[in-house]
Amino acid sequence: MKISKVILITLMLVFGLVTISWLVSSKSNTTPILKASISGFSAENAFEHVKYLVQKIGPRPAGSKAEVKAAQYIDYVLRQNGWKVRDQPFSKVVVREASVLQKEQQVELINSQNIIAELPGTRPDTIIVGAHYDSATVNAPGAVDNASGVGVLLELARVLSQEPHEETYQLVFFGAEEYGLVGSQFYTSQVDLSAVRWMLNLDMIGSPMEIDVAGKKSTPPELIKQVTALAGESSIPFHLSRDFILMTRESAQGGVSDYSPFLDQNIPALGLGIYGRPEGYFHRPEDRIDRVSLEEIQKIGDFAHRLLTNVKMSTIGPNEWDELYLPFQLGKHVIILPNYVIRIVTCLTFLVTVLMLIKFHKKRNLKKFEWKKVLGVLGISLLLSLIVVITSGIGEAVWGLIKEVQILYYAHPLLFIVARVGIALGVFLIITSWLYKLPLVRDSELYWVTGAVLLLGISLVLALTRIDLAFPFIFWLLCLNIQFFFPNIVLVLIGPYFLIWMHYELLNSQQWISYYQAIHNYFLVFLGIYSILMIPFFLALLHVVITKTYLLKKLLVLSRKPALVVTALLILSLGLVPVYTRSYPQTVVVQEEWSGSSEGKVHIFSDERLPRSVVKDLSGEDGKSLYIPIQNEKPPINVEASMAETINDGQRILDVSFILNYSREPYLTRVRIESEHPFEVQTDEFLPMAKLPRKLQLIGVQQSNQKYSIILQRTPPHKNNIHMSIETQGLVTCSIEAMFSDPSPRIQIQHDLLSIDYQIWFKEKYDF
Repeated sequence: MKISKVILITLMLVFGLVTISWLVSSKSNTTPILKASISGFSAENAFEHVKYLVQKIGPRPAGSKAEVKAAQYIDYVLRQNGWKVRDQPFSKVVVREASVLQKEQQVELINSQNIIAELPGTRPDTIIVGAHYDSATVNAPGAVDNASGVGVLLELARVLSQEPHEETYQLVFFGAEEYGLVGSQFYTSQVDLSAVRWMLNLDMIGSPMEIDVAGKKSTPPELIKQVTALAGESSIPFHLSRDFILMTRESAQGGVSDYSPFLDQNIPALGLGIYGRPEGYFHRPEDRIDRVSLEEIQKIGDFAHRLLTNVKMSTIGPNEWDELYLPFQLGKHVIILPNYVIRIVTCLTFLVTVLMLIKFHKKRNLKKFEWKKVLGVLGISLLLSLIVVITSGIGEAVWGLIKEVQILYYAHPLLFIVARVGIALGVFLIITSWLYKLPLVRDSELYWVTGAVLLLGISLVLALTRIDLAFPFIFWLLCLNIQFFFPNIVLVLIGPYFLIWMHYELLNSQQWISYYQAIHNYFLVFLGIYSILMIPFFLALLHVVITKTYLLKKLLVLSRKPALVVTALLILSLGLVPVYTRSYPQTVVVQEEWSGSSEGKVHIFSDERLPRSVVKDLSGEDGKSLYIPIQNEKPPINVEASMAETINDGQRILDVSFILNYSREPYLTRVRIESEHPFEVQTDEFLPMAKLPRKLQLIGVQQSNQKYSIILQRTPPHKNNIHMSIETQGLVTCSIEAMFSDPSPRIQIQHDLLSIDYQIWFKEKYDF
């Protein structure tokens, strides 16, 4: 049999296998539901709980007195509805390593509690429903995030307590979720999960609904099929967090909410929330009660009840399932590509590619590989990629300088991405319209071969690392193989589809701003990554262009001027797009700052320039910050410091004590230690050493300025005494910091396009 026939048969097998897998998955995804659910769920009742948490209690950051009040309220409501309730207090040390956005290692002691309620059934099989009740900061009322989830869960407690049920229900209200899923991680590490069927989490109620299945270990396909089938039958618009399955695995935290620690313990779990990038109220003072919709509460409440009474998992307790599957959503239908199909498709695609490369070698009868031509093709493609990637951001760079902002597309990221793609396409058309005049390689197959080898290498490396992560490149390679037989611009554009869609999902999520900041901080790294990713795309495109030279040559020449005009218009039009809107306002901090016994000052600052109207009202100067003095007032804390020193084998051992006298308890207390020499800290009062994970040592981490530093921090309750032992060879600087909420700020700013954080900070430095 000729190699070309083998290739075609293999390609047919790949498509046949994928089609059969999709059909089987689609069929199993529409399994009829056992019964219709009429819940008796009242959105009005749930809304009353939300109002109490937001308006009566207010911001509920982990460890605060407000969080304790919220826990007491939840406990009371559950007991009134006949649930068995117990508190699960915890005190956990969390280590945050230095990262792109956080330059120093930070070790935190988080104090909080989970509230656990149980309603026994006729069987011990347990369904867990969870929601976190803390809010993000001292200034965030946390209406949508997540009083809305707590309100729904408390109303579900009333409904479930009035119905006959076989399964045992357990409701868990998690504390300290906003600090990194601390409460749910503590719960799953301490509780016996052997009787748990599955877990449902409610976090940020709204529509369109996000069915969140992504974590270090993603939700089992069996659960996804049942839940999405119910969502389709309930006529609730939903989105499956498909692409985040690839993004969150192997990450430090794993998932985005409290279902993730259950997946880590091999318990089937998923979350319900709002799909897409949250508006500017997310984790902000604007997350007030008016953001919560009664209609959405009713929809999600009814749907959650239907899930609890209809989903039937085949196993109980921790179990194993296919972890490397890939789900695909087509409207309200979800199709799941299992791990074994991905592996078979990968192997067959590799086989096709190798056979095609062998055929190319035999066809050309090459005694010596054409290295000069290949290097020339790669060089041209890389140069083209660099030019296109750099120039695609020219509009952003120009208007960023003119408007004096770093994050130009804060309010409208999608518009700027579209503009970037448009500018890149325009630049590409302009360049390629001149390429035919240059003495370039006119061998279309050589462009294809170079692209295929490059994609094969990338795919192979990723497949050996993690098979599901390789799938977007496998699909791209498959499209490139088909393109060899049917050169077409459509195949060129479809090839990188999954990579493009993953970026869209990222930009349309909570993580987009961090991603954008990372690009700015590590511009050269991302320039290299995206330039390399563009090379296979341009090679595939040039393969088609050269194959159909006579048809496309005139079109490219004719498109030169229109492309130049459109590119210029796109760059100019970016200046009309507002940086901030009412939905996505600029973040400004109004912070009282005190240092020792000196007079305080009000520091008003932002990452971007302050609006001129605000600066004018405060009689300041244009810039990102301004200060207003506070006269004839005392600082909120008085610190008394003492130090005793001993020398042991050339090492200084400092016995440092601080006594903090404050008028009211701060929310955060922080100690920052810095030295030009390595150091190690011992402290049992501030951070109990026994609670450090894996016997972690508190040592200074070297920074870019060559100094060593570490930040130690804790939430309430606080002690008035801080005692620590520091072992070092040189001088040490200790900064004592404390942060208070500011319910009655002395300077209030009203501006439609600003979101204001009011805080009080105390800071004093000591050199030892």
